[in-house]
Formats: sequence, structure tokens, C-alpha cells
Amino acid sequence: MHVKQLETFIRIVETGSFAGAAQAMHTTQSTISARMRELEAGLGVALFDRSGHRATLTPRGRALLARAREMVGLAADIAREIGDTRAAAGVVRIGVAGLVAMTWLPRLMGALRERFPGVAVQLEVALTTPLVDKLGAGELDVSIVTGPVRGAGLECVSLGYDQFVWMAPAALPVPRRALTPVELAQWPILGLSEASHHYPVIDDWFRAGNAAYQPVVSCSNVRVLADLTLAGLGISLLPRRSCQHAVDAGQLRVIETRPALPPVEFVALHKRDLIDPLAAAVAALARETSEFSLTSSPSPSRRPAAPPPSTS
Repeated sequence: MHVKQLETFIRIVETGSFAGAAQAMHTTQSTISARMRELEAGLGVALFDRSGHRATLTPRGRALLARAREMVGLAADIAREIGDTRAAAGVVRIGVAGLVAMTWLPRLMGALRERFPGVAVQLEVALTTPLVDKLGAGELDVSIVTGPVRGAGLECVSLGYDQFVWMAPAALPVPRRALTPVELAQWPILGLSEASHHYPVIDDWFRAGNAAYQPVVSCSNVRVLADLTLAGLGISLLPRRSCQHAVDAGQLRVIETRPALPPVEFVALHKRDLIDPLAAAVAALARETSEFSLTSSPSPSRRPAAPPPSTS
């Protein structure tokens, strides 16, 4: 009996099939089947009922599951606490929200390459909801997304907060005083689309102020919204830190609102019972390299502001 066989056994249970386990472990289905034949032969019992479409545990398989997780967990603890992280190998699949991708993702990738040189990274940039769904389906190992996110079996590591504020191009004659949602709604809004995880917060903010959130242009990409705003097409809700350089240069102007929108938390998610310690290590490294503010107050970030979104 080998740890890899027990890891494979757990992956089959988690994904519900031999094919799903093969995808999660970056190997072939024939390799997965061979490992299970060897494990079952060594134990002298059948662990799965293979008569249906899903891999269903037999009573002996159910009895093994908890002990298999204990043994694999202990092996992971040994690797994490005693082993050399530079010797880690394999593939880690990371999903990243757009704002992270356009700001401090290179910093995280550099830290990953330095700390885990033997690990290959597969990146996917998308919205929060599909990234969380893919994590749950076993198609990603870590998702760095907009929070809060709650889900059974998910470990959530806070990466800090970013303050989103309404901004206008310098040439747009928006009043220089605090505006209510009703007053703000009179101007052309370039807004986040319904697919955005942050959309309900914005929509609720307008509704609470007896106004309707009706963007003249909807987009799920913050960088594109910033570019359109810089082009003078309207006002938009943008991350203060990422756009501060454009504000300092006089290209954009912050619109004060009454009330202000709450800060946006970002989190790194991975499965709580994941048998590979690499995902937890990546989540911890994301917290270490994050450039978001550690508190939810609208104070300046703990690191210097990034360059403004590209207008090219």
C-alpha cells in the first residue's frame, strides 16, 4: 500500500469517477485504474462498485476512506513541515480575478517560481463565480477571487481589501460635492455587468438610495471600464489604488458619494480537505504577496500604488 494509491482513492471519491480523478491528478485514466487494482489486490477487497456510471464505494471502501485521509494528511504534514519546498513538483492550477491579474499577479508568480521552482503553474483569468465553480468541480486547485465566498469544504484565506470609488474623467462636469445615488444616476454610467460578483452590491447601493443601476455600457473587465472612463465616455466604479496614478495626473477625478460603498475583500480559496499541501501553500503565498489593504478601512494600501490601467 502506497500513499499515492490512497491519494488516488480519495480523488476518485471526491470527483465521483476515475476520469475525474485522472484530470485532477494530471494523469491518465488507465494509470488511475491500475493504482486501484493494485490497492484492492493488496487489501484483498473491492473498494468500488463499478456496476454503475459513478464510482460508488463498497462498505469496505467507506471504512477505508477516513483512515486513508488520515494517512495522506499525515504524509502531507511531513512533506510541508520537514521537506524542502524547492523539491516540490507537479502542476498547480490557479484561477485569478481580473483585478488581481492586472495588479499584483506578477509579484505572486515571481514568488511562486522562487519558492517552488519545480512546480508548473496553469493560470486562468475569469470572473469570481466561474472560478469558484471550477474549484468546486476539481478543475482548479486555488481560486483568487472577490469575497466573501462561503462553501462547504472550502478554506478561505483573506488577502485584504480594495476600496472601489466612483471616478469621472477630468473633462466631465460632475459636481464637486458628495452625490447621492439619485444624483449619480443622472450621469452616463460605465458599469460592471450582472455576471460580476460585485454587481449585487452596486445594485443594492442604488436601490437603497431610491435609484436604478442602469449602465449605458456594461462590462465584466475593470481594466476596460477604466480605459473607457479615461476616454471620457462616462463615470465608473473603479479600484482607488490601481487608478490613483491617473487621479494624481489629473486624468480622473474621484466622485465623493453619500453613502460610500463598502470596501471589497479578496480571498484565496482551496479545498479544506485537499490532499496536496501545495494549494494551501499557494494560498498562504498569495496572502504574503497581496498588495491589498489588510484592513477594511479606506486607508492607503500597505504598498505603493501600481501604475494606472493602460489606455492602449
